[in-house]
Amino acid sequence: MKRFNSILCVVDPEESSDTAIIQAVRIANDHQADITFASVVRPARSLRGFHRSKEEYDRDFDALAEKKRPAIENRVAAIAPSMKANVEIYSGIGFIQIIKSVLNKQHDLVIKCAEDTDWVDRLFGSEDMHLLRKCPCPVLMLKPDQRDSFRNILATVDVGDDSSELDDGRVQERLNKEVLAYSVALCIPELTEIYVGSAWEAYAEDFYRYGVFSQLPEDKVDLYVAQVRRECSDNLEILVREMGDMLGKDAVQYLQPRTYLVKGKPSKEIPLMAEKYGIDLIVMGTVGRIGVPGLIIGNTAESILEQVKCSVLAIKPEGFETPVV
Repeated sequence: MKRFNSILCVVDPEESSDTAIIQAVRIANDHQADITFASVVRPARSLRGFHRSKEEYDRDFDALAEKKRPAIENRVAAIAPSMKANVEIYSGIGFIQIIKSVLNKQHDLVIKCAEDTDWVDRLFGSEDMHLLRKCPCPVLMLKPDQRDSFRNILATVDVGDDSSELDDGRVQERLNKEVLAYSVALCIPELTEIYVGSAWEAYAEDFYRYGVFSQLPEDKVDLYVAQVRRECSDNLEILVREMGDMLGKDAVQYLQPRTYLVKGKPSKEIPLMAEKYGIDLIVMGTVGRIGVPGLIIGNTAESILEQVKCSVLAIKPEGFETPVV
């Protein structure tokens, strides 16, 4: 089973970070993982004019940053009295410093509360999206009130054939298995319901059905669409069966994952699925261009992240390179 060893929990003592601390402590206990609590202080240019020298500014800024340390230690102590908090204070742009810490300290999970944005519009703010796009390790971005254990987890997979044709290494296939492995890692300790969901489309169906230049009879189009659906359904069954081989039959029988295959665009159907089944955590892969820094998240994943109103665990594919150095 997939295990976490080193968790980086991002906190801000000036805002409520209790959700992130609670979830980090819970997951660390489940996986016997280490936790580092990190906070980032962003330099303010407006303060420089009030200081006579750079040395004076740096001294005051360092003192301001270090005030965060006891505040974080106190919050951790209130939530987990037996834990001695390992606290790191960074200076700079938030998501960049967090990613640099991941690279330097080899953290394998980042946990953070989503920014306080307009909930009617979208859950994740700009800093969150940068982190979700560019962090090389999995990022658990939490809905601010998600303090209890997750009740319903949706593992989103892509079982169509189109994605596998785009890469020789079958990145999507491996990413699907990673999504399932991470979902199970979070499900088993907490008796969580797991849903395995996928959306499918028959390529160019609208052209064949309604296109002016299409000569394909309606019954042939129906056969084509039915064949695509059958292939996607078979692929989903195979993936869940391989999940049993990978994680153990006992684990899969214990979890009894429910599979859902819906027709439509994933960017539309996955958020609807999450709402329909009361999902409080989506586990998803973010596929873009592999091995090319900066081209790091697919349009579908981006669209889903902008729509969902629940917590998300975002996983990068093997071969991903962060543009942050």
